[in-house]
Amino acid sequence: MLPIADINFWKQKFGLLPIAVDPQNIDSKYLMLNGGHNDFCLQTAIQTAEKEIEKSYFDCSWSTNTKNFVVLNDGTNVQIFNWYDKKTEQFPVKSIEENTDKFYRYLASKSYKTPSDAVPFIIDIFRQLRNISGKQSPVEALNVLFKLLISLKEDYTKIDYHKWNIEDTAVPVQFDYYVDLIRQGVNSISPQLDLILRHISGALFQEAHKEVIYFNSQLELFGGASNKLITKDNSYSSVHYTPQYLARSIVENSLKQIDLTSKTALKIFDPACGSSEFLIETLKQLKNLAFGGKVQVIGWDSSESAVSTSKFLLQYEKRTQWDNGKLDFDVKWVKDSLTEQWDNDYDLIVMNPPFVSWELLKNKDNRDAILDALGSSSERKRPNLAVAFFYKSAKSLNKNGVIGCVLPSTILTSDSYSTIRNQIKGEISLNLIAKLGNYVFEDALTDVCFLVGTKTGLVTLPKLIWNKNEKGIAQDVLRDLRKMESNRQQTVDEKNYSIYTPSIFPNNSDDWKVISLKESQFKRSLDIFRMEGKLSPISDIFQINQGALLGVKNVFKITNDKYTTLSKNEQKFFRPVVVNNSIKCGELKTSEYVWFPYNKDGIIIKNEGDLKVIPFATNVLIPNKDILNKRLGISEWWGLTRPRNWQFEKGMRLYSNRFGNSNSFAIDVSGNCVIEEGNAFIPKKKFDLDDYYFYLACFSSDLFDKLLSIYSKQLAGGNWYDLGAKYTKNIPIPNVHLSAVRESSAYSRLVELGKELEKGNSFVKPVISDILKASFYPSNI
Repeated sequence: MLPIADINFWKQKFGLLPIAVDPQNIDSKYLMLNGGHNDFCLQTAIQTAEKEIEKSYFDCSWSTNTKNFVVLNDGTNVQIFNWYDKKTEQFPVKSIEENTDKFYRYLASKSYKTPSDAVPFIIDIFRQLRNISGKQSPVEALNVLFKLLISLKEDYTKIDYHKWNIEDTAVPVQFDYYVDLIRQGVNSISPQLDLILRHISGALFQEAHKEVIYFNSQLELFGGASNKLITKDNSYSSVHYTPQYLARSIVENSLKQIDLTSKTALKIFDPACGSSEFLIETLKQLKNLAFGGKVQVIGWDSSESAVSTSKFLLQYEKRTQWDNGKLDFDVKWVKDSLTEQWDNDYDLIVMNPPFVSWELLKNKDNRDAILDALGSSSERKRPNLAVAFFYKSAKSLNKNGVIGCVLPSTILTSDSYSTIRNQIKGEISLNLIAKLGNYVFEDALTDVCFLVGTKTGLVTLPKLIWNKNEKGIAQDVLRDLRKMESNRQQTVDEKNYSIYTPSIFPNNSDDWKVISLKESQFKRSLDIFRMEGKLSPISDIFQINQGALLGVKNVFKITNDKYTTLSKNEQKFFRPVVVNNSIKCGELKTSEYVWFPYNKDGIIIKNEGDLKVIPFATNVLIPNKDILNKRLGISEWWGLTRPRNWQFEKGMRLYSNRFGNSNSFAIDVSGNCVIEEGNAFIPKKKFDLDDYYFYLACFSSDLFDKLLSIYSKQLAGGNWYDLGAKYTKNIPIPNVHLSAVRESSAYSRLVELGKELEKGNSFVKPVISDILKASFYPSNI
């Protein structure tokens, strides 16, 4: 085992990234980074702490937005200095070596966030300054913040604006008060500008930008400016600030794909740089890796305030960390990065492009720019802006160039992007694909993934990261990725996440879906069973049709009670309707009827005059004629928008909700229902009644949830999936048309259990899964 004084001990045991506190003065002081949560400072060189040194530990940990400074004070003990508690604790080295997880949990318990932490403390002062500064522009407001920070190091009245790369902006008359306030710090701590700008600028300026962009300049009751932020409906639709842990992991894994020892220069680009979170992180890690070549950094953004922040931070990085002109940067304010001229020789592109759906792009020029960027690959009429950035970036790398980027997860699975995936796969060797889910951005439930790839044109198997779509898991899995690689493990397989290199990728020929390690192994076995004819895809057995589209809410449906009051002549125009709440664990209960003037030959009512003898038509439809007539694609205004002609003729059917799980299937034995919100599974060959019950049991099993998780699209909020044809067609199931299935004892048992489900007995679900596993499916489920 590595000694505790070796920095790699901490990396292997904790999965944290060690970054030198001061790369220019390596003194065994490191920031151990996870991603803003549970980070701490560490000194590996043995040193006995004196009073002035103790204060330096407090100053350092506060200025790096951490709580704890861990110090090896002699060969047998470790001390923890916590600035918030103003407390020092001591632990035997042996106890830490033997209980590393317990020690890390203890540090985590003492790393909780407080308003006194560096970022909220500085932002609170900035917010007060913003309130008294009047109607400053965002750029002017940020220049005031720059001056406030610079005052920690020098007289703000004598600033060399060229040196700091900022504009001269007037400060409020009370500015000296706030200068004194920030210099005093918290708990007698002296804020360290070098550490603040080097290590917490990403989090600090992301928060600052929220303040300046959504600031409410309306005066409050007593004359002061409001301290409230304006939130806009579209503010979270595109600009999602990159969490530190995510930017750090993307940069770290992107740099691993570059042979830095053979490079004398690097050209790095972020076409949506914001306040340069990715670019600063890249420079920081390059310095940590002792890269000695020249670095050229290019950044573009449509936010003027973000660009001014980038210039300030990159100038500071260049002046303090990159001697002899080894760093050049060019950050530019642009209207639209896609319309700019991109080079084609970037060594590294790292980015979190704007996630803007086509529908939210109101400007025709923006839409045209996306289509131009995608070129012949744009089989989709309404692509997401982020996908255009990704595609253009992949085309702009030099040979062996690397891309690392955050993207909406639709790029992995949507049929709309299949052409883009195929073209990218032909140029980019995918090194890492991580499906992180809906809980990455704090301000939006966007389903997020990230990719790292190298422009080699070689076909490779990427490392895959899968985690449950639940809050807080993404940070854990990325920490375990680092730990896994430090310990040279091949896989990680935990309850909530897994990291592995698959034997085949992609699993499905038409997408890049990421599934868990166990699911991947199970799918391989399923593929073998399919090839051997033991299982068949759903599409071989069923035609899956969408339910009716009514077109106008609250017009065509009536309650069961209302239906019973209708005459027999009028009742013939209505049928029971299946909606989401009609189906529950195999049981079908309808509570409404829908206007359905159709028979097996089509619509019954041929002209408007015939409506006048039907009370429902005269009381409900005719008064709503104008609304109903505005629908597109209809031939009779009194008909449904999409009645689905397969529903014209009555018949027994197996139904599902549109979205759901194994609890979302039921049979209409009477054959009288119409489904609105969902799907109908219609047999391609003749079915007996027992066959319907057999498949009701199969689809209602816990095992079917596992199959959905492998093949279908998971929705935000838990165990919910798209049950439509596109996502279920390839799910392998037993085929009742095979004598080996129909004549088995398992068939008759499942038929009886399907009948129990129809009666409302959901307690049979575990038994169904046991029978399916034992009789039809591979044993490694």
